[in-house]
Amino acid sequence: MIASLVAGRTRGGLRRATPLANLLLLLALLAAVLASPGIFVKLGALLLVLGLAALSGGAPRTVLRRGRFVLGFSLFLLLIQVLSVREGGVLFSIGVPVTDRGLLAGAEMALRFLVIVLSSLLFITVTDPDRLARAILALGIPYRYGFTFVLALRFVPFFREEYRTVREAQRVRGVDRPIRSLKSLRRSIRYTVLPVLVAGLARVDTVAVSMKGRGFDLHAKRTITRRERWHPIDLAVVGLSLLLVAVTVLARERGWQ
Repeated sequence: MIASLVAGRTRGGLRRATPLANLLLLLALLAAVLASPGIFVKLGALLLVLGLAALSGGAPRTVLRRGRFVLGFSLFLLLIQVLSVREGGVLFSIGVPVTDRGLLAGAEMALRFLVIVLSSLLFITVTDPDRLARAILALGIPYRYGFTFVLALRFVPFFREEYRTVREAQRVRGVDRPIRSLKSLRRSIRYTVLPVLVAGLARVDTVAVSMKGRGFDLHAKRTITRRERWHPIDLAVVGLSLLLVAVTVLARERGWQ
């Protein structure tokens, strides 16, 4: 299984897998961090996400670059839990007592948050929305729902590029200031979030007009020009997903911490 993933690195790793196999792996990762007790399964899931990103060619750099804020927020969650949980044995004090249960609860929450966000970023990075649309249609799901899901994925890079454009325009105009207070936060929302939101709404309106002009939703069914074929890499990904689910079930039954 792992050998198949390694062999697929030169061909793109998870990029070569079918979208359904990648989606199954994503669901298995989410189930592992949400259903398993303790930190060992969650830590293993995080290492698995980073390892799969490394096997998928340019994915690790993209995932880690986008994950800087995620890492900072996970540390914030860890700190909040450490300072708020008072049960357990006291390890040391930093003005407030830091207990072993607080540290464990913080580590669990931080790992859960990291795996959920990074695995979702990895899925978006390695999955082609067009291939995902064909796979969803092949399952018999109405194409209206499939198109909605794919369109949401299409808007992720759009908002990212639009945010980058707005930030560059701010720097040119000299309004790029660090966020140090509530006033600066409101200013950032006003000059950053609102332009991005307006651009997004304009893009939605353009897409809606284009869909209407091309007769979208005119027929109850839609033909599929190309069908996804499963390869050995897909079997490896499905096997890895099932193994992860089995480990999660075993961890819950035995109460692994």
